[in-house]
Amino acid sequence: MEISRMSNSDMIQYCNEALAWEELGPVDIHFFESVKRIVTGECKVDEPEDIFDEEGFFTEQKGTENYYNPGGEDFIHV
Repeated sequence: MEISRMSNSDMIQYCNEALAWEELGPVDIHFFESVKRIVTGECKVDEPEDIFDEEGFFTEQKGTENYYNPGGEDFIHV
């Protein structure tokens, strides 16, 4: 099976056609409008930080040390 990339003009046309559908919900509308803005260069997509190590586990990220620990000192035992 050959995989090919859709051209920007085809993607914009697809988004416009999709936005004309009456049954789209607010999430769908936001998605297609966002895709159009990205394809036209109106907004930029930043590369995400690498959050996994080479074995597939989460790496420690700055600011992740204060997560909710259900077994910690604040845990309420019933």
